[in-house]
Amino acid sequence: MRADRDRFQQIILNLLSNALKFTESGGSVTVSWRLERDQVLIDVEDTGIGIAASQFERIFNPFVQVQSGNTRTSEGVGLGLSISRDMARQMGGDISLRSELGKGSTFTLSLPRGP
Repeated sequence: MRADRDRFQQIILNLLSNALKFTESGGSVTVSWRLERDQVLIDVEDTGIGIAASQFERIFNPFVQVQSGNTRTSEGVGLGLSISRDMARQMGGDISLRSELGKGSTFTLSLPRGP
């Protein structure tokens, strides 16, 4: 694939960190990849708390977190996904999300396929 190594590593680290943060003990986090046409797709899938469909685009905004208020169980300022998506787009790719509340999430990093 065509990607900046440091940006790629930072994106994967952030996606893995989030997956682990929102997956309870006994759950699982899986990383896989595949080729589709001119794209390399890397999936980070977890069996965590999931995200409501109404929040899919919102969570990519700066300072937005899935959990907020007094019931929040994780730390962070809500910049990781925003920065990661920006870096992916700077490399000609993107980050997308599939999720269901209570069943987990899959974040997919797409990057251009190399020569």
